[in-house]
Amino acid sequence: MPTPRRLRPFCSLAVLALCACGVFGGDAPGSGGDAQPGVESATSPDSDSTAGDGAAVVASAEPAAATADQAAADGAGAAQQTPPPEPALSVEERLDRLLGSQEEINSRLDSLTAAMSPTDSAGGIAGSSQVLNQAGESVRNFGVAVVWSIIAVALFNLVVRGLVWLLDALAERNASRRLFYKRIAPIARIVLWTFAAYLIVAVIFQVDAQGLFAAAAAIGVAVGFASQEMLKNLFGGLILVFDQPFQVGDKISVGGTYGEVKAIGLRSTRIVTPDDNLVSVPNAQVVDQQVANANAGELNCQVVTDLYLPEWPDEDLIKRIAFDAAASSKYVYLNKPIVVLVSDEFGERFMTRIRVKAYVLDPRLEAVFRSDVTERARAGFRDAGLLKPYPMFAAPEPDLDAEA
Repeated sequence: MPTPRRLRPFCSLAVLALCACGVFGGDAPGSGGDAQPGVESATSPDSDSTAGDGAAVVASAEPAAATADQAAADGAGAAQQTPPPEPALSVEERLDRLLGSQEEINSRLDSLTAAMSPTDSAGGIAGSSQVLNQAGESVRNFGVAVVWSIIAVALFNLVVRGLVWLLDALAERNASRRLFYKRIAPIARIVLWTFAAYLIVAVIFQVDAQGLFAAAAAIGVAVGFASQEMLKNLFGGLILVFDQPFQVGDKISVGGTYGEVKAIGLRSTRIVTPDDNLVSVPNAQVVDQQVANANAGELNCQVVTDLYLPEWPDEDLIKRIAFDAAASSKYVYLNKPIVVLVSDEFGERFMTRIRVKAYVLDPRLEAVFRSDVTERARAGFRDAGLLKPYPMFAAPEPDLDAEA
């Protein structure tokens, strides 16, 4: 939009054009600037000749003259009612008026220019530049926040790994507190990563509580539809950590897998079987199924050892031998009772089953303790003459007649 100062040349040109039109239009022929039509028709030569002819007609026809006199009287009355015309202006007077109008227009333009402060036009430019600067600053701040977030994630990853390694080392060096340090590891991992997420969102990105709750709700709805199984495993891991149906270091049986709990993660639970296989069981499956815990957070664990003898041995003798075999083992935990049970079992033939229930010092020694009890009991049975080879596996007796 042009400013008032820029309109001045156009106004001047318009005034000059009006002056030219006024000058040339006043002197043009037929314009009727100063002559009056009624007077001209009355004083022109044509009207004189017409009047002479009219006099002759009046002499011959008086009624027509009377009618003309009446019309002239009516015209004179109409002329007396119309206002007198304004006096004609000369060219100099018109130019003076036009110049005065131009000066008035220029004064109004000056007043408008003075009323418009330069800060009004500059305010819009300054406002737009301020918006652009704020947008650029926001982009730069977001980039810096992303860089700091990556650095924070890397640092917390190192801290979590170092803390877990330290707890594992302390657990291996202190057997009496091994399970205690094992239990702290998953809780410390969850606490540290939760604190890292809060630090990144609230401190680095500076998201307020209301925005955080709104974002969490939106993300929860989106992720809930996208990955339901992952959320099940995540909530299952949280339940396992805080409800603690078992802990790291326990001997459990779940989903047909038996072994020692190596780690409890947010997605799965890792179990080491007696065959030294690492099995990952989803947390949702662990929570939904029945879990058998052998030691329930204690260092000692009950171990069941089955021994088989023929049906004819003395029960008291075999119970005493089995009890001595378990009690004399270097892996036994003597603060808890040793129980020996005898029962009959039928397979291809009748057998006597001796079940020895004893507690081992450490759940990791379960297999070693079972093997040691079996070896000691068989040696005792053999010394007592209770173990004899089956007839089909017995060594053939020498044929003395054939040798003779």
